[in-house]
Amino acid sequence: MKIITHSIIGSGLSAFVRDQISKNSIIFTPKKKQNLNITRSKNFYELNILGGNTNIWGGYINLKRHKYLYKKKKYFNFFKNSKKLKIRSLFNSDKFEQTYYLSEFKADKIFRINKKTFNNKICFKSIDKFYTSKNLIFLISGKKIFKTKKLSICVGNLNLIKLLFNSKYINKKDIITYDDGGVNYSLNIFKNKSFFYYIPMGIKDTFTKLFFKKTINYDTKISSFFLLQKFSKSKKKYKYTVEHILKFQSNKIRFFLSHHVANLRINNIPIEKFCINISKNISVHSSGVCKKYYGGPISQDLIFNALK
Repeated sequence: MKIITHSIIGSGLSAFVRDQISKNSIIFTPKKKQNLNITRSKNFYELNILGGNTNIWGGYINLKRHKYLYKKKKYFNFFKNSKKLKIRSLFNSDKFEQTYYLSEFKADKIFRINKKTFNNKICFKSIDKFYTSKNLIFLISGKKIFKTKKLSICVGNLNLIKLLFNSKYINKKDIITYDDGGVNYSLNIFKNKSFFYYIPMGIKDTFTKLFFKKTINYDTKISSFFLLQKFSKSKKKYKYTVEHILKFQSNKIRFFLSHHVANLRINNIPIEKFCINISKNISVHSSGVCKKYYGGPISQDLIFNALK
């Protein structure tokens, strides 16, 4: 059996970044399903197919956070050298905090992920569990086993918990904690910038999403906004058992809302450290790795964490 140099589980934004900075890697992802149902549990909402959540939500960028991270060498070089994506201004209004979005490099279309997006090989297999032995990591997909030297886990937080449970690194009674804030939407009437981060939406974008269609590009020239997507700036700590979280169900995709779970811990151990304790050759790249919750877009933090 050939030994893989580097394996990436997942195919969303974090996986894309890992792919761009890696050679001789293989990306493992399930095939696209006909009916796009999202898996949800508590604050977790995930689409476990090629592109993941990146192909549902619009890759918003918090410009303030982006400018701060842009001072970091790896983050700066990633955007400087990228020929596949760039950031563009979403709107021009001093009434809201400035929000940008990830677009295709040569067009203003929203950045979406497909098979051609990746430099490395894609293997359309769902990894059910894994285990380690000596200096290798064994990935299990049904009856098939893959050997790899290094592993980047780039699935969402819910699928990460499921993967660790199936691999018997956590059990039903283990405690999961995380930070998150409220997310909702309202008409553009009442605003309080002190408590919420707002992403305004025009009538066209609003009705496009209401009819369960993905927006191809944003109308960046509008000056009046119909609806506001709002993220609370204050956080709340959540605490559940693994058993409680894994009682998830499928639901229709919510094109409006997405939660931004941060500071994910297992038995009070940060998720990044928990997986490093399994093997020093395992890295985790999800919003749960973010130590601090930020109200508003987190694409910039996902990219930064994936560059580590």
